[in-house]
Amino acid sequence: MLALVMLFVSLLWLLFGTRAPVYALIAEQAQIIPSAIQSCLGVTIAWIIATLLFGRIYCATVCPVGTLQDIVIWSRRKINPKFTFRYENSKKIWLIVLLAYVGSLVAGIWFVAYVVEPWNIMRNAASAVRPSDTEMTWGAAGISLGVGVAAGIVALAAILLWAWKAGRSFCTTVCPIGTALGCLYSQSLMHIAIDPDKCISCMKCEDVCSSKCIKVSERYVDNSRCVRCFDCTAVCPNDAIRFQLNRGRNRQTPLMEPNA
Repeated sequence: MLALVMLFVSLLWLLFGTRAPVYALIAEQAQIIPSAIQSCLGVTIAWIIATLLFGRIYCATVCPVGTLQDIVIWSRRKINPKFTFRYENSKKIWLIVLLAYVGSLVAGIWFVAYVVEPWNIMRNAASAVRPSDTEMTWGAAGISLGVGVAAGIVALAAILLWAWKAGRSFCTTVCPIGTALGCLYSQSLMHIAIDPDKCISCMKCEDVCSSKCIKVSERYVDNSRCVRCFDCTAVCPNDAIRFQLNRGRNRQTPLMEPNA
């Protein structure tokens, strides 16, 4: 419900700006990168602390692109109730993308952020309705507003089509914000874990995991990719998968992952 509320206020702010209700401003203020750019580092620090405590809850609650993907995934399941996901090994492309993103910022190629960051993708797409929001940004980069709007629409459409086919793969392999937060997973206080004594291998949690980070056969959850949607805990018939204290450091291979 919180994710839908944040999506609603995000759309209000992106489409109407200062003409939107005052409370809509919280949508932008709650975003990590816009807050950092505006020197509101308190928000960024708060999200880092929240991630260290609970994992990637930002991705499932505040990110509008994440919520739009969840809506697409929900729609596909409604159309085809038999549609399921399956565990996939982590693709190292996320590290390449993250390093390239950070490198572009260090090199001063700042407009890259306006192409790949979720909030800026939404801003670019919404500029088709409210061009004043990004006109100066793209103009400063020597790029026409039309190109910026097209980049946003194409990127958003591609992400949603990707979500239809492969769930939250954009969030776990390309998104620089999500993957950066995922780097903190081994230090998070809470994590998702499978209790091997209770698990009956019904596969329901793996079937429903849109991040493709649950491997029931090895009682493994890759918490670096988990976006904390808690769909897995909701469908488990035996309370075998839980959100609990992280009593051991996560490791990189499933066979070495502690179960509790």
